[in-house]
Amino acid sequence: MIPPRKGDIPRGKMGPVGALYRRARPATFDAVVGQEHVKDVLKSAIQKDRLAHAYLFSGPRGVGKTTTARLIAMSVGCAAEPEQRPCGECENCRMVREDRHPDVVEIDAASNNSVEDVRELRERILLAPLVAPKKVIILDEAHMMSKSAFNALLKTLEEPPEHVIFIFATTEPERMPATILSRTQHFRFRRLTEEQIAGKLAAVLAGEGRTAEPEALRLIARMSGGAMRDAESILDRLLALDVDPITRAAAEEALGLPPAERVAAVAAALDAGEVDRAVAEAQRLFSEGYSARTLTEQLAQALQAGLYARLGLGEGPRLAADPERLIAALTALDEHTEKLIRREDPFTLELGLLRVYAALHAAPAAPAPPPASGTRRPPPRKAAPAAKAPEPARPAANPEPAPAAGEPSNDEAAAPAADAPVDLTAAWRQVLGEVGIKVRAFLIEATPHLEDDALVLVYDEGHRFHHDRAREQQAVVEEAVRAVLGRGVRFELGKKNARLSPEPTPSPAPPPPVEAAPAAEREPEPKPAPDPEPVDAPPAPPTRKRPARRPGERGRRGRKDAEPAEPRFDRIELLDDPRFKKLQGLFKARLRQVWREAAEDEDVADEADGEA
Repeated sequence: MIPPRKGDIPRGKMGPVGALYRRARPATFDAVVGQEHVKDVLKSAIQKDRLAHAYLFSGPRGVGKTTTARLIAMSVGCAAEPEQRPCGECENCRMVREDRHPDVVEIDAASNNSVEDVRELRERILLAPLVAPKKVIILDEAHMMSKSAFNALLKTLEEPPEHVIFIFATTEPERMPATILSRTQHFRFRRLTEEQIAGKLAAVLAGEGRTAEPEALRLIARMSGGAMRDAESILDRLLALDVDPITRAAAEEALGLPPAERVAAVAAALDAGEVDRAVAEAQRLFSEGYSARTLTEQLAQALQAGLYARLGLGEGPRLAADPERLIAALTALDEHTEKLIRREDPFTLELGLLRVYAALHAAPAAPAPPPASGTRRPPPRKAAPAAKAPEPARPAANPEPAPAAGEPSNDEAAAPAADAPVDLTAAWRQVLGEVGIKVRAFLIEATPHLEDDALVLVYDEGHRFHHDRAREQQAVVEEAVRAVLGRGVRFELGKKNARLSPEPTPSPAPPPPVEAAPAAEREPEPKPAPDPEPVDAPPAPPTRKRPARRPGERGRRGRKDAEPAEPRFDRIELLDDPRFKKLQGLFKARLRQVWREAAEDEDVADEADGEA
């Protein structure tokens, strides 16, 4: 049996009145389970008389946030020595525990979250404490307060009276305003382990004069989800049973859980491949009133226990399946549990069992066959010329002789890289980065073109203002353009704002028509030459003329002549898109609405300060 700790209520003195979690609430810091990182700091602050004016306690429900706040309130006026505060036995401590201390105010912020409630609280704060040296204000579920209420309370937190301590308790600290977080000491409470909860429940049972099996206590701890208050509420329900000691079977029956032995039998049947026996047992449990969701959750716990036993991490019946298959089965069952939220019927339950069976007995994936020895990759086919050349082609490294007909030269291979629209796009973005932000605001509405030895910036009539302001900064713009492109700059107005495009170059002419060869003798089309190494782009070579094609005539690839490909989407196009302008208008309207709401909140806060 676990010995009682300092602050625990002695055996047989809890009394029958009130809920168990209120009767078993700790009276000292030593009686608080877990949360050592919080207790050590607060105990040291109490001993040195260095309590802050505001605290924020956050964490899951039922882990000791409000209890710790009440312990601070008890410590403020405790008659014991600083090292022993709170003692839990003096008149001050008893008044706090019995909720009759005049200087301790505990408010549920979920139901008292308006500006009027905060005004009333501020009036109470101005009064001096009656019994204790300081008033302690505990705001539970503080995240439920409205924004206006926080603003009304903010002035008091900025300049708090010396006789007041604020303690905020919340389960959602992310919803607390940053102005409140910056003015409080924030302590994060953690979930409790099953061992910690089971140990505290054993001490509570000792105080009640009852006992329980360790398996029953572990079941209660697992059902509580790490919350001590939930575990004490479950134990309070079981104490109503006329059973001593409290067994696991009695706890399962009182909690509406299926017997663990029968659920383990379902898991063992699925592991052994006896799916008919597993489905039959699950159907019997469902017909006895257990919900499909409860059965699925308990089956997942049975599979988890089998996996841990297989890995040597726990005790329990071991399953024959490999750990990988057990993990796959647990994953499939977890995904299937989401469907039980919408419907619970025998078919859905059986479908979950079949998914577990399929995961446990899935056939292993066949390994890929190794490559056969001696097998060689076929050599790449060489590109054949479209027409017979009058003379053999010279090496590509010699630029003097002209290339043979039908064979692309190095200049032709490098030309597409120089004509790519991405070059001008990247250069224009670099120019925008070189100029200042003020000049960039006037250039963003322009569309650049490369003509001769200058970069032409075209504005439409709707952006005359931007055109005029940009021309005033022509020296700055030209310096940036020369640094990036080595060209001058020219401004034009009145032309339609075209899309961003590179310097126009004459389109390549089609090759001369070649007499079609039979299908069996036709040479395969040559593959495109690989991209050359990035070098300075040479001047564009003279292009070959292609004879005019009759209307409707198709090319070598069976396609009609297509229009030049549209350049990829650019930021400048986005600014002229009517859909973007509509979205921009909606955003500005929403921004004005937010400003108005913020101004109204400030007016409310100023009004509250004026009345104070």
